[in-house]
Amino acid sequence: MSVDVADGLDGRTSSDWRVPAVAFAVNGALYGSLLTRFPEIADRVSASETQFGVVLFAAAIGGLLGSLVAPLLARAVGERSATLLAGAGYALLAVGVAWAPQLILLGGALLLLGILDGAHDVVMNAFAVRVQQHRATTLMGRMHATWSLSLAGAGVLGTVAAGLRVPVALHVGIAATVALVAQLAIALGRKGMVAEGPPGPTPPVDGPSEPTPPVDGPSTPTSTGDSPSTPASAGDGPARPARSLVRLRYVLPVLGLAAVAASYVESPGQEWTGLLLSRGFDATPQVAAAAPVLFGAGLLASRLLLDAAVSRVGQARVAAISGATVMTAVGIGLVCTLVGAPVWWALAAVAMAGFGAGPAFPLLFGSADQLSVRHGIPPARTASMVSALSRVGAISAPIVVGPLTDAFGMVMVFAIMAVGAALVLGALPRAVR
Repeated sequence: MSVDVADGLDGRTSSDWRVPAVAFAVNGALYGSLLTRFPEIADRVSASETQFGVVLFAAAIGGLLGSLVAPLLARAVGERSATLLAGAGYALLAVGVAWAPQLILLGGALLLLGILDGAHDVVMNAFAVRVQQHRATTLMGRMHATWSLSLAGAGVLGTVAAGLRVPVALHVGIAATVALVAQLAIALGRKGMVAEGPPGPTPPVDGPSEPTPPVDGPSTPTSTGDSPSTPASAGDGPARPARSLVRLRYVLPVLGLAAVAASYVESPGQEWTGLLLSRGFDATPQVAAAAPVLFGAGLLASRLLLDAAVSRVGQARVAAISGATVMTAVGIGLVCTLVGAPVWWALAAVAMAGFGAGPAFPLLFGSADQLSVRHGIPPARTASMVSALSRVGAISAPIVVGPLTDAFGMVMVFAIMAVGAALVLGALPRAVR
């Protein structure tokens, strides 16, 4: 079976993991660079808290729209080209956000930036799945760890730049230039690869030199860590498509539920734990500021270990361990909040929750691997659904957490994370099995 050139993969480039790796690094670095300078951007356009919240909401809506239209872009130019184009557009729009002199222009720039961010999120995950299939190895953990590490590194550099009073436009412009150069190098590097050597294909690790076959034929196993993604044999006759359709109708709602639930763990963990420690435990500003940092460190640590864990015990078991770890962590945090335990116990619970939550989204995006093999669904379509629903969760989580904490206290942060963790524990193992 031949591979469509539009997918950006052939015998010589199917093992080129550098494209998604650079894409994840670019996305995290640009986002982290902007996050650290948002206060100065808001001051420059004289935005009130409410006004700045509105323009950030415009960015969130743009991200949702971008997630939905990304499969069309991938279908038009291929997942590889779509990844490079969306990444370049994201870099240029980041400069536009940094330069915007008026509130309305800032809102427009953030809306467009959100669209490019949403599209980039989908196509880079979809292309990572394609490369993972052709390499016959797991990559999603390392890709998402790259994003987290780039975000953290860019955040540190942005903090330093703000402290040195480096102009926002100069700082973000340098970050965008580096991002564009990195993607240009990858694009030019592929031309060099095509020109080199004989045209023979590169065989996968455990099988013949053919890419993943269509759904109706025998399947080359993919190393998702579970049993190979082998559909029922062709001898099953007409009953097989019916069974496949029933299975698909079951999998997609469970996958969607897991994506929304994971957002209700990760979003409060990053955005509300600092306030929880400050107001719920009377922590000092320095200790409270450590909460989202420790949560992010937990995400990074588990994602660095994820690929090895999936190869050893399988996706479903890793997903179950992930959900159980988050449940245990937020349970401890909930008890600490209710009994007034020392703040260090709450910090440990936050870090543990981040460690448990880390595998959720890499596993959900990685589920596009088996869905493409078993049901013929393009990876970009699955990634679009996961990205869109996760953004719905991220947009709605603050609307849910805010009023509940006002009414019942900061303990509701851990309570909402506990509900999300319970849904993750119930849905995620089934979604990726």
